[in-house]
Amino acid sequence: MDVYALVLCKLGAGNNLPGYYMYHGGTNKLGAFSTLNETRESGYPNDYPILSYDFQAPLSEYGEARGQYGLLNMLHLSLQDFGELLAPMEAVEAKQLVPPQDFSSLRYALRTDGEKGFVFVNHYQRRFPLEDVEDAVIDTGSVSFPPLRIQGETAFFLPCNLPLGGERLTWATAQLLCTEGNTYFFAAIPGISPQYALEGRAVLSPEPGLAPVSVGDIQLVTLTWEQAQYLRRLSGGLYLGTGCNLYEENGRVSCVEAGSFSYFHWTGKAFERHQVERPFRPAALTLEPLKTPPFSSPYLSELSLGGERSLSWYRLSVSTDQGFVEISAPCDVGQIYGDGQLIADNFYYGAPWRVPARLLYGRECCLVLSELRDDFYREF
Repeated sequence: MDVYALVLCKLGAGNNLPGYYMYHGGTNKLGAFSTLNETRESGYPNDYPILSYDFQAPLSEYGEARGQYGLLNMLHLSLQDFGELLAPMEAVEAKQLVPPQDFSSLRYALRTDGEKGFVFVNHYQRRFPLEDVEDAVIDTGSVSFPPLRIQGETAFFLPCNLPLGGERLTWATAQLLCTEGNTYFFAAIPGISPQYALEGRAVLSPEPGLAPVSVGDIQLVTLTWEQAQYLRRLSGGLYLGTGCNLYEENGRVSCVEAGSFSYFHWTGKAFERHQVERPFRPAALTLEPLKTPPFSSPYLSELSLGGERSLSWYRLSVSTDQGFVEISAPCDVGQIYGDGQLIADNFYYGAPWRVPARLLYGRECCLVLSELRDDFYREF
C-alpha cells in the first residue's frame, strides 16, 4: 500500500508519467577488480549488499511478484486504456487540505477537463492507521457521489461524466480498470458497494464477480478487489489468474508462481476457465550448523558493518531445484556461497529471505549469518 497509494496520489496530483525505482529487483555482478555495489566509500550514507539490488521491488530480484505488483497493475491497465482521457485533465485540489496529523478527515483530489473527470481518494497513511469515514460526500461541483463509507487503509479513484460506448457514466462507486470491445471492467473497492449511475437509467448495483451486466450496447464487469489484482492484458486479450500472476511466454499463458494453475480468458461475452497442469516438486531446505568457517573470502568484511560481529556458519542443501526456500533466522547480514563463490546476500529487514532453489541445487553451498544487534533502522 505504501507504493500503490503514492502512485495513485501522484496521478491525482497531475502526474502523467509514472515511473519506478526499482520495478524489478536485480543482482549485481562481481567485477574482476571490484564489486558493483554502492557503499559509504562513494559518499552515500548507506551501505548496500554486494550482490542483491532488490529494494523490495514489485518484482523481486528473483522474479517473484510481490503484493504491490498486482495493485500497480490495476493502475497500469487504466492508464493504458484511458490515459488519453486523463493526460490533458487538470489537477484540482480539495477545498480543504488535510494535514498529516489529521487521521479522520478524507483526502481526495480531482482530475478534470471541466466536464468529465476522475476523483482520486487516498485514505491510507504510512505507519498511521486512519479512521473509517462514515457517509463521506464527494462533490466535484458538477457531480455528487452518494454517501460512502470509506475504510482506513484504502486508496482508489472513481470516474464521473465518462463516456462508455454509447452510454454516459455519471458516476460509479467502483474503480475503472480497462475496456475490451464494448465491455468495461471495474474493481469493487473494499467496504464500498459498487454502483453505476448511467445517464437516463436506473442506478445499477451488481454483485462483484465474473458475470457481466448488460446496459444498452455495453457490458459492465465488476471484479472483486482481490480478483482485479490478477487481471492482465496479454496478446490474446484479457486474462484473469485465479490467485496467480499471469504472463505470456512463447505465445503461451504462464504464471509466475510454480506448479499447476488456472485462469479465465475473456471471450467477449464471458470468462472462460482454463486449467494448466505443471509438475512441481517444491524443494526442502536442510541447514547443518558448522563449528568452524569452511573457507575465507574477501567479502566476509560485509558481515561486520558497524564493528566486529560474531558469525554463524551452516551447510545448505536443497532436495530439488524447484520453488523457493526461506531463511528466517534473524541476522544483520546473510551471505550464501556456492562452490566457494559468493552467489547471494541479503540485509535483514525483518522478513524471511527467499532464495530460489535453482540457485543452490547441485552446488556445495554454505550460509553465513552475522550477529543481529539493535544498531540499524528496521520497521516492525
